[in-house]
Amino acid sequence: MKNLNKISLSLTIFTTLLYSSSSWAQDKSPLKISPIVGLERIQKVSPVQKSKTRTIVGLNILYGPSFLSAEAEVTRSEDSETLYEEDLTEKEESYAAKLGLRSSFNMAYLNWFLRAGAQARKSKYTTTRSGVTTEREPAVYVSPYAGTGFNFNLMGNLFANGGITVIFTGRPKGSDREYQTTLGFGVRI
Repeated sequence: MKNLNKISLSLTIFTTLLYSSSSWAQDKSPLKISPIVGLERIQKVSPVQKSKTRTIVGLNILYGPSFLSAEAEVTRSEDSETLYEEDLTEKEESYAAKLGLRSSFNMAYLNWFLRAGAQARKSKYTTTRSGVTTEREPAVYVSPYAGTGFNFNLMGNLFANGGITVIFTGRPKGSDREYQTTLGFGVRI
């Protein structure tokens, strides 16, 4: 199963790069495809020894004129946290799909955008404590989202991007917002 996931990921990245390079070559194309790849690793020693790893892969697809585009985004993420002193490992595997609208405003070297829509999310949680593993899979839930971001052209085909998206989950009560922040660099091929 892990080999199948690796093959699937490799094909997704290859297809994304293939399509996105041809889409960027035709800058006026109404279709824009962008890969999403991220990795975060945290290791703490004090006050408690623990480690946390998060990976995310996916695609963002825009179609239409920049002032009002249809947007679709699909991601797969894995979180893993280990508390060594408690012999506890928690893992979350989730799939998310966003469908919405994006409106972009071009100002010379800066492209600023607003986005809004709905996100469906399916998660699976696995907890291992002292060798005993338990799993739970909550139902798929749909939540509205809204966000903003920018792309700043640094030199021709090199650009910086960033953004924030707020997902209004309604879970748990009193803390119904999930924030997704991004910051990165890109190269148009």
